Amino acid sequence: MTGSTASRRATLSLGGAGLVAITTRDARAQATRAMTFVTPFSYILAFVDVLHAKGGGYFEREGLDVTIEQGRGSAMAVQQIVGGGALLSRTGVGDHIRASSRPGGNELVAVGTISQGSPFYVVSPAGKPIRTPEEMAGKTIGVLSVGGATEIVLDVMLQARGVDRGRVARQVAPNSPAGLQLVEQGRMDAYIVSAGVPVALRAANTPHIAWNTDTVAPIPGQCYIARRSTLEQNSDMVVRFLRAVKRSLDDMLADGDLSRTLANLRGFEIAEMRNATLAPLILRNEMQFWLTAGRENILRNVPERWQRGYELMAAAGFAPADGRADALYTNDLVARALG
Repeated sequence: MTGSTASRRATLSLGGAGLVAITTRDARAQATRAMTFVTPFSYILAFVDVLHAKGGGYFEREGLDVTIEQGRGSAMAVQQIVGGGALLSRTGVGDHIRASSRPGGNELVAVGTISQGSPFYVVSPAGKPIRTPEEMAGKTIGVLSVGGATEIVLDVMLQARGVDRGRVARQVAPNSPAGLQLVEQGRMDAYIVSAGVPVALRAANTPHIAWNTDTVAPIPGQCYIARRSTLEQNSDMVVRFLRAVKRSLDDMLADGDLSRTLANLRGFEIAEMRNATLAPLILRNEMQFWLTAGRENILRNVPERWQRGYELMAAAGFAPADGRADALYTNDLVARALG
């Protein structure tokens, strides 16, 4: 065989392999399906469930091209689903229960629970602490958004302890340690924030009092919601999404020093990531809420917790007293994803 013949055959062989590779890539590209997911607020480590699944390529391996949009409040995240602006959103279970009794709300269904326990804390200064809902009477309490998850949980806590909601003023506050400055300025007396804020305050040795809202109002924290009509057409995409998130969660839980997890998040603008010492502490704190109902219930909608949360919401006037929580969620897709 001459050198030119061998070269030509090698070229043809490589060309054939290249064609196969291109064809395979094209097939994968054609199989990839695009979807939009909405977070309640801007990128924070509390949303590591989806950010890590995106940054670590978990969605891609499930054939999904997921666009993660940053919301401006949990109520807006619900509206995006009702209006068809996204396939899935993460929002408070309280928001979902409340929305279900409003026009169009019966179209919503929770396909999984990511935070089994409440991710919210009431923070107040150590010098003038507010330790119970009873101590909120006549005070101003900060919430992350008007009508959103933190204001709902505030109202439920007040109702649960017999405090007149009209005696508690509200103030929109930042989801950051900077909220204590508003307290010092006299603009509010305490504020409700996500779990990362108390961690940051402790790390900075800032005197404060923080307690989890679950101690008064045990409502499941955060769930993934979809519109029923859209879900019927895209159930396979949701199953892929849940499978990708579960694999991502498992890998994060197995990541001893969280170095791989943090590396997968570097493509996102997350303010908490700027502090290399603080970021792992916040992450570990967030992970506990995935496991509140046990590792065997990761991503599942736990009936007992949902029903108790619904009853608290109904008592506060946010849901019909004769309704049932199990009409608001499904575990069918989680079962398919984890089976």
